[in-house]
Formats: sequence, structure tokens, C-alpha cells
Amino acid sequence: MSFTFKQRANRRYVTSKIICFIEYDEDSRELKIGFNDGLTGYFKDIPNELMAKFDSAESKGSFFYENLYNAGYRYYLESA
Repeated sequence: MSFTFKQRANRRYVTSKIICFIEYDEDSRELKIGFNDGLTGYFKDIPNELMAKFDSAESKGSFFYENLYNAGYRYYLESA
């Protein structure tokens, strides 16, 4: 699995019990999520439309579990 994520200036900090920040690269469709436990998740092939829904979701954690983690998107986790 190959990821090409480059840190961008679009990091957004969120209020969530499990998520600290999200970054999304529209060109590569890669999503980077910083978790409150220190892990960082990299998700591949995330559609722009799904990111728009994630951005507007009232509960980022619930949306993450239901629409990203349990939806079969390719990802890997990295510890800090």
C-alpha cells in the first residue's frame, strides 16, 4: 500500500473525544487523522463528498467509526 500524504496547511483541530485533528489532501484524496491517544491514521481514496460530510458532522468520532473505519477504506496507523 502506497501513501503519498504531504503535510499541508489545512490541518483543522476538532472537538472530539477521540479525534484531535484532521487534514485532507483533495488532489491525492488522502486523509490524515490525529487521534487523542497519540496515534495518527492515514486513509486512502476518500471521496471529496465524504470529507464534506465529515467536516459538517456533529460527532466526528461517530462519523469516523461509521463512515471511514468500518467502511473498508485502506488505512494504516502510526504511533507518535
